Amino acid sequence: MIGHDIALVRAGAASLLVLEALHGACFQPGWDAVEMARLLAMPGAYGVIATQAQAGGEPAPVGFLLGRAAAGEAEIISLAVLAEKRQRGIGGALLGDFIQAMRAHAVTEIFLEVAVDNAAALSLYRRQGFVPAGMRKAYYTANGGDAYVMRRLDG
Repeated sequence: MIGHDIALVRAGAASLLVLEALHGACFQPGWDAVEMARLLAMPGAYGVIATQAQAGGEPAPVGFLLGRAAAGEAEIISLAVLAEKRQRGIGGALLGDFIQAMRAHAVTEIFLEVAVDNAAALSLYRRQGFVPAGMRKAYYTANGGDAYVMRRLDG
């Protein structure tokens, strides 16, 4: 369950540096703001940032999801939560928000890739109804790691 101090906000042009910082903190190599801008400019793009209230200050970004929809299908391109904020329901809230938003776009299938050794992510995706649909060998260029392709059917 997500805490009352967490909010989800749509990502847009004003969020590019926040997305760059979050992606860089969660992945190596991280994507830069130019890549984020290209992705968010694509037809059907969807981005959301999870923020956490801070005592006496602005909410701090703690996670994000980037995806897109086209022709009745959607793809989760990237989803991450800062390491120190994991296991608090933030990833599930981001994923649930995306699934709900894609229903409004008449999406019937959602796809994603996930590292075969990422047990926490695999557990999250399975809880949200995703099942393995294939394998991409040496998908991750940084370490040559394999990825499962996972799919969720809606509708």
